[in-house]
Amino acid sequence: MQYAISNWIYGEEPLRDSFARLARYGYKGIELKGEPDRYSIPEVKELCREFGIRVTSVLTWCIHGIPGRDMASPNRRERLAAFRYGRLCVDLAAEVEAPIVVVLPSPAGRTSPVMRTKTEAAWKKGVAKEWDAAAESLSSLANYASKQGIVLGLEPINRYETFLITNIDQALRFLQAVGAPNLKIHLDTFHMNIEEADPAAAIRRAGRLLANMHVSDSNREAPGRGHTDFGALLRALRDIEYPGFLALEPVPPGADAVLAATMTENLPLRDRYAEEGIRYLRGLEASMGEAR
Repeated sequence: MQYAISNWIYGEEPLRDSFARLARYGYKGIELKGEPDRYSIPEVKELCREFGIRVTSVLTWCIHGIPGRDMASPNRRERLAAFRYGRLCVDLAAEVEAPIVVVLPSPAGRTSPVMRTKTEAAWKKGVAKEWDAAAESLSSLANYASKQGIVLGLEPINRYETFLITNIDQALRFLQAVGAPNLKIHLDTFHMNIEEADPAAAIRRAGRLLANMHVSDSNREAPGRGHTDFGALLRALRDIEYPGFLALEPVPPGADAVLAATMTENLPLRDRYAEEGIRYLRGLEASMGEAR
């Protein structure tokens, strides 16, 4: 298996420091937070060459409260702004030779439709309206991405962070509704721990549509610090012949993951989590006779 780390967990840390950490512990990939204005493309390419690390994916940074990031919004202006932002992330991926852009159909942190949903009928109407809006947005973005050879990875996230697509079954239905061959699935072990009765079965359900994965334990810390059965997940990935990277995304305990990841007292965990996580997963691979 090949391993990467998603650099959003390192806040505003200089990119060179992140690359050096990943190289120190044997990672071969990095996922870039989708803030295209943050990066110098020549610098990213030079760091990739220097450290022997590739950019594996770009993660769209769609957080509730950041304007212009909501592809499911009933407001057409907001959706158009989100589409323009998505295009910038696709452009970034193409420039740094990353094959995948991870997308959310609605922003993390928005847990209900925008319209008032005080009744069952209103809730269902709101969900249906935003489902259709998200499908239209991502169909357009997938068409744009296909021209640059980029795959979009749709990420289901847990019910405490969204309402629209939380599990593998909903993700598969959404892909069928959109019908774009380059719109595939991105899974996250932390969210799966909450939403999937059998995370390994969810991986097998995704099958060849699984394009990318985020990895952290049941408590969102480094693999090995919680109760996730990573052995079962690795076996499922083997069974579907998963060709991609596992992008670790461990963060310290805290109600606000972004804030917790940047707190001064938690900075020593950056190296600790990076080292522990890959060592633990490689140990499981070795025990399964699959280390390489």
